Amino acid sequence: MDESVSSIGNYLNGRDTISTKDAKLYITMDGKIIPLIESNKFTAKWEKNKEDVQTLGSRIKHKKTTSVEGTGTMGGYVISSNWIKYALPYIRGGKDLYMDATLNIEDPTSRAGKQTILLKDVNLDVIPIADFEADDGVMEWESDFTFEDSELVSPFTGFEL
Repeated sequence: MDESVSSIGNYLNGRDTISTKDAKLYITMDGKIIPLIESNKFTAKWEKNKEDVQTLGSRIKHKKTTSVEGTGTMGGYVISSNWIKYALPYIRGGKDLYMDATLNIEDPTSRAGKQTILLKDVNLDVIPIADFEADDGVMEWESDFTFEDSELVSPFTGFEL
């Protein structure tokens, strides 16, 4: 038996999955580190652009990756006026709103360990202003975003192959 397989085990133990409640998100904007305690949603991914490559003598349509785009969605509860405050300079002809986002993921029950990811030059597609209805809800916001680069600052270490 391969030694790396035996150190991981033959099946996934439920306790080693990562609870979504054990993630923390921080943004760095204008030199300030701001914990997004109001955050309730965050996804990020690299999306590949693939071009078709067709050749004579083959019926198979091949693909060639030509670029990648960093995209994501984040959201949370409206508890401050910060997003409007940071967006107004751009709206009034000034510089656009860019930030870095740091995501720390560490579930103390899991043996996976801790992972820290840095997304650079995050730019929101939507600036939240208000979201309310005549029901029993709370004010929330959500925005898609793009980012220009990422860094795996520290990977999970519990189950390396």
